[in-house]
Amino acid sequence: MKFMRGLLLLCLGLSFGWTSHAQDIHFSQFHLSPLTTNPALTGAYEGTFRIGGIYRDQWGSILENQFQTPSVYLDAPVFRGFGKNDWVGAGVMVLNDRAGSAALTNLTAMLSLSYQLGLGKKANTFLSLGVQGGLVQKRIDQSKLTFKDQFNDGVFIGGSSADLANLTETNVSYPDIQIGGMINSYITSKFNVYLGVSAFHLTSPEDAFLLTNELATRLLVNGGMNIDLSNRVTLSPRVLFQTQSAARELQPHLMLGYHLNTERTITFNIGGGYRIADAAIAMLGLDIKGFKVGVAYDFNVSDLSSSTNSRGGWELAASYTAKVYKNPIVKPVLFCPRF
Repeated sequence: MKFMRGLLLLCLGLSFGWTSHAQDIHFSQFHLSPLTTNPALTGAYEGTFRIGGIYRDQWGSILENQFQTPSVYLDAPVFRGFGKNDWVGAGVMVLNDRAGSAALTNLTAMLSLSYQLGLGKKANTFLSLGVQGGLVQKRIDQSKLTFKDQFNDGVFIGGSSADLANLTETNVSYPDIQIGGMINSYITSKFNVYLGVSAFHLTSPEDAFLLTNELATRLLVNGGMNIDLSNRVTLSPRVLFQTQSAARELQPHLMLGYHLNTERTITFNIGGGYRIADAAIAMLGLDIKGFKVGVAYDFNVSDLSSSTNSRGGWELAASYTAKVYKNPIVKPVLFCPRF
């Protein structure tokens, strides 16, 4: 067991910790984490404000110091734009990622702005443009680091590592900028399709734990559709693709929704996805009026599956969209009947 745990730690360390270019976290339920998916999704909904969060716990069933990622956000349509069907959205997102036994932490705070442009006479299509900027702070506990030359046949033997000479910092911070665009078209009242593109780390900041470790720009494409199959049943296929340096991720999903009441205010969602060559994903969700709750579990199918027993990570996501509107003031009208 110690051998397998040591081997897993080594593989995870090589895969996530010390690549030539740093790589980002990812969520399986990306549709429930809008501000980490595309800045253009800021305020892109009907309502007064939206608050939500997502928590990811990976390798917790295998490692004592697993990968943990909580994130929270708040966004709202703040005022009307230049056109009668346009508006401006604003939001804030905070993410705190903790990765592995080295206690690598990533505290990210971002502000977002978007412009939602209604197209056409009936505004059935919306073009969204967004920008996001903020500060990233990363820390690492040097005393808890392990390197390849401290293992022998997968068994930790200790001692000092020559790789420590390349570790120049244990606490770094830098500004970060991302942009995005999305188009969402309601073809009919029962069918809409959307497609978005976003770019993260536009300035390629120095993620300077190592002597040369530039944070590569990450490109992300997400899209999907929502289809009403009947008055009770909906189908929602969606997909996410992203690339950063030499890393690639392709994640298709298929979700089925069932309205539990005729008013369609309570919906049960079930489905799954697949992160290509990495994990099969099972997902459940429940929508109750403005509340959304989702849970997902990743079953590892990569080359590490023999060490992880196919166990991966789980996620819990929730959001609430408030609709606070003023009640219209109706002036009384006195009718004078004619005789």
